[in-house]
Amino acid sequence: MYPLAKRPSVWLLPLFLVVALVYLFSYTEMELVRGSSQAALAAASTTLLFSCLLSSLSAAVESSRENLSRGVLDAVSRSYFERVFFRLWPSVTAGVIVQFTSVIILLLNSKVIPQLSDGLILFGYVQAITAHAAFGNLLGQWFHGRFAIPLALVGSYLFLAFTGTSSFFPLHYLSGMTLNGCCMAAQNIDFHAIWALVVFSALSTTGFIILAGTNRPLERKRISASLPSVHIATGTLLILASVATGLWLGKDLEGIPAVAMSDEQFECSNTRPQVCLNQVQLSGGDRRMLVAQSITSLTKVGFPEPQRVTASMDTDLTVEEDGVLLTAFEPSYTDEQVVYAAASSYASQLANQLCDSDDFDQQYAMIQLLQEWSTGYAQEQVLGIPSGGLEQPLASLNRDEQQIWALRAYDSLTRCEVPAKPEKDS
Repeated sequence: MYPLAKRPSVWLLPLFLVVALVYLFSYTEMELVRGSSQAALAAASTTLLFSCLLSSLSAAVESSRENLSRGVLDAVSRSYFERVFFRLWPSVTAGVIVQFTSVIILLLNSKVIPQLSDGLILFGYVQAITAHAAFGNLLGQWFHGRFAIPLALVGSYLFLAFTGTSSFFPLHYLSGMTLNGCCMAAQNIDFHAIWALVVFSALSTTGFIILAGTNRPLERKRISASLPSVHIATGTLLILASVATGLWLGKDLEGIPAVAMSDEQFECSNTRPQVCLNQVQLSGGDRRMLVAQSITSLTKVGFPEPQRVTASMDTDLTVEEDGVLLTAFEPSYTDEQVVYAAASSYASQLANQLCDSDDFDQQYAMIQLLQEWSTGYAQEQVLGIPSGGLEQPLASLNRDEQQIWALRAYDSLTRCEVPAKPEKDS
């Protein structure tokens, strides 16, 4: 083996690290990871493009270089798996440095210490990087460097690009690059996505290493002629099994690898109505009183009063049947955004439960109009922000007429009826 200073991963690392960080700061919205370690760890998946390419490329360079020299001394002094380990560890380490640098930056922006269970996400990243290093090593053993090096770069890139953009969602999680869809403030990561990445990467890594072992010219004279064919069959079966198992683990996953938080993860206030937010949402400050005031401003004019207001993602809950009003809430919201989100909850809940009918477009248009009025009214009542700027036909009505129309519209929409448009005699 060459001295560490001459290993390709050492001189490729600075280039890939700089490019990865430029990409991270250019395309990652840091506010979206605030208060959530899982969102921060998942957002780091975008830099797998660089950490995996680095490990694949450097492993191909190293393996092909060693293959040309036939590794005479190593073949005598070390077993095959020892040689694989010493050949791959610099490439894997370099990839991990790139990946974990982005992880640390995002965690610092989240201002949250990850939980022990979140370590599985990091383990998945290490496994993915190792799989690409094993792939590069395989190419370096099978082909001359002039072919192995570009094949490693192109092969890893095409795999990441194909799995990341495929319309078949379970494929996304074989590479792990689309974990960054998680997580909104009321979501946890779906660990099926992580297990799909871990199992696929571990099995494919083993398959690549076994296949690379079929090209050992110095040892072929000392082993059975049937052994290489056994290695090829075993390695190929492991790679096929890795794909099948990864797809099976991700079979129920959609485009976003997230599940709704359980009720136990929400903390409720003593206000009326009761407002329930989780620790992620509370990390930007406790604005539960502001949410309660926003809802109260609307219940005073006749909207149904909920017993509980929550940022849960259970869209089956309703005010009329369950006494629960669903709201959206992110820790980065300003006071104005908090009031807007809370006041729009009545309209949003109607939109979540639109009736099946031919009047869909008309219903939705009325819901949008109801949202415009309710948010403007609440912001004026709670924050003193003038509610001017209402579009026609609402703007033609006075305050009392607007309230009467809004209540009638809400009542009609809950009964799957299209309300009348705002008019002076409404």
